[in-house]
Amino acid sequence: MVAQTALMHLQVAESTIIFDVIMVVVLGGVSLVGGRGNVMSVIAGTLLIGVLLNGMTIMDMDVQTQNIVKGVVLLIAILLDSRLHPRDEETSKQGD
Repeated sequence: MVAQTALMHLQVAESTIIFDVIMVVVLGGVSLVGGRGNVMSVIAGTLLIGVLLNGMTIMDMDVQTQNIVKGVVLLIAILLDSRLHPRDEETSKQGD
């Protein structure tokens, strides 16, 4: 029983699920500065990431290469988000 529990904790720690969720949300159009985004755009982001991951699996990319590609896609999405939705007076007051 202890071996199974330890294995489960190791799988959660090494998982990239949180990374994938952040990537889906950002690609779905939810702005990191707040105040923008909706459920339908997140669903579209989920479909986009699903196609990307499926394509990389079909191309038989190793896990490290997939993580690099996902990181580059996330970085591009964050840069586009910061360009298209700069932090302004309105979004800075939303956190107060």
